Amino acid sequence: MKGQQRFIIGLVLALILIVFALLNGQDVSVNFFGIQLKWPLIVIIAVSVLIGAVVTWLISTSAVSSAKKQIRELQQRITELTKSNKTDRPAPKPVQAPKEELSTDATDTKKIDL
Repeated sequence: MKGQQRFIIGLVLALILIVFALLNGQDVSVNFFGIQLKWPLIVIIAVSVLIGAVVTWLISTSAVSSAKKQIRELQQRITELTKSNKTDRPAPKPVQAPKEELSTDATDTKKIDL
């Protein structure tokens, strides 16, 4: 369900971007590191969106890979601790409470000295 919502939102945003770019088709002057270029605004918008998408992808990929690395390290630590716990000492035996017989006789009372 979440994937469908993201897909629909992405499509709507892409359509808005396409309409915006098509309505702004005039040539614009761009200065890039001392080079002056004259390109249609639609190309500038498309290139800017692609650069933004690549930067976002690189940042998210970095975050995901560091999270996966941390998960892998923690899983190894859990495995090591589990192995050392098994070899250090045997598991304790369960303790059972002593069985008491309940008296149903009402005359069976104990004398308490105060």
